[in-house]
Order: sequence, then structure tokens, then C-alpha cells
Amino acid sequence: MTTSETQELHEDGNEGSTRSNAPKLSRKVRELAHRSYLALKAGTQTDIQAQADSKDIFLDLRDLRDQIARLQQKIHARRLRSLIPWVDALGQLVDDRLGNAERQE
Repeated sequence: MTTSETQELHEDGNEGSTRSNAPKLSRKVRELAHRSYLALKAGTQTDIQAQADSKDIFLDLRDLRDQIARLQQKIHARRLRSLIPWVDALGQLVDDRLGNAERQE
């Protein structure tokens, strides 16, 4: 993160939200990256319905998609240029996997 991006985050630091709090935003990025990795890895079997916990994976993907969408809004609103391509790509991966899971249901 550049110095100007860090400064922008601290200028709006009056709120306690993830949007204005750099440590919270960083923590959320790490959390969603880890959850996405686990969820996408779990869904790599050719027949997601054959998995015993496919319903859990489907629900987790839906929740993950919603959280990533909120994170995307925050990152775009803050104009964090270095994170925009990453969060957009992550959102697309989860959307694609969720779409595949929905078609197989």
C-alpha cells in the first residue's frame, strides 16, 4: 500500500468500520483470501454434489460471495488500486464456482 493510500485511510478514520480502518481492512482481505482458498479447493472435485457436505460448501460460497462483494465496494470506494484487480478476480472466481454449484443442484 502506498503512503498516499495509507494516509487516505487514516484521514477518514473517524468511523470504526472496515472501510476507514486499515488494520480491519487488511484483516478482512486476509480472512476472505483464506476462506476463498479453502472453499474453492473444496469444490474442485468434478461432481460437487457427490461431496457429503456439498450443501455446506454451497452455503459457504454464497456467504463468501456476499462478503467479497462488500469488500469490493470498500476497496473500489477507497480507490486502492493495487487491490482492485485482486478483489475483482477473487469475486469472479467465487461467482463462477457458485454458478457451477447452482447448476448442479
